[in-house]
Amino acid sequence: MTANSIERQGNKFNGLPPDFQQAIRTSDYDLGLETITKKHKLHIDQSAVLEDLLARFIFGEIESSNLISEMESKMNLSKDAAVEIVKDIDLLVIVPIRENLQKIQSSGDIATKAETNI
Repeated sequence: MTANSIERQGNKFNGLPPDFQQAIRTSDYDLGLETITKKHKLHIDQSAVLEDLLARFIFGEIESSNLISEMESKMNLSKDAAVEIVKDIDLLVIVPIRENLQKIQSSGDIATKAETNI
């Protein structure tokens, strides 16, 4: 499995809890970014900035309330375009990570219960 763009953040990624790391690894994060880039016809420089902003958002360096304004200023987008991209980020990146995390934690809960019943 190749490292996705979040994993390439090195120490920041390694500092995340193991369950969260696994949720990101199994989320098709890069495919979501690629889909967003193509759908919104972003230029190469804009997609690189989007990748950076999204990583900073996931690592908690950007508050969700500031993501749209950061995109507007750093990607030179209109507010409407930034809002549409954020909707796609939620659908194609954040929700899959959240769902994977829930599955991982649920399977861990099941394993813990099974161990206590042995």
